[in-house]
Amino acid sequence: MGSLIFAFLIAVFVGVRACLRTTVREQEEKYEVQGGPRRGRLNREQLLPKLFDGCYFYFLGSFKHHQKSDLVELVKAAGGQILVRQPKPDSDVTQTINTVAYHAESTSDQRFCTQYVIYDESSKFKPEKIRQGKVWMAPSSWLIDCLMSFQLLPVK
Repeated sequence: MGSLIFAFLIAVFVGVRACLRTTVREQEEKYEVQGGPRRGRLNREQLLPKLFDGCYFYFLGSFKHHQKSDLVELVKAAGGQILVRQPKPDSDVTQTINTVAYHAESTSDQRFCTQYVIYDESSKFKPEKIRQGKVWMAPSSWLIDCLMSFQLLPVK
């Protein structure tokens, strides 16, 4: 995560320096960080759904590596919904949800997973199963990686 932030800051610095040198506003796209930032900008310009649109998140346990409150705010900003109760994978209600995740790979079964239980990998909790129907377990680092790349990445 730190290297992407560093690349972003360098791009901003180079862009601002070019504007000062030419005394004209330069095109921001020339200095844009490739990958997630560009995908996010294009997604917004095309008025497509936000990254986590249609996805629901439950945060399990305590978080040390990333603050839970920060993760919640990031999910909300990316269009995700926060669950107050842990979803039950075998629930009829859970399994009959027809929503698909817009930003998942179209050929992936992750497209039909819309409920994620997020945990801190430094905690004592280790999931026995990652995928249980439409409810998947994922570490908080997966959430951050998805945001950085602006795509729903496979859960490993």
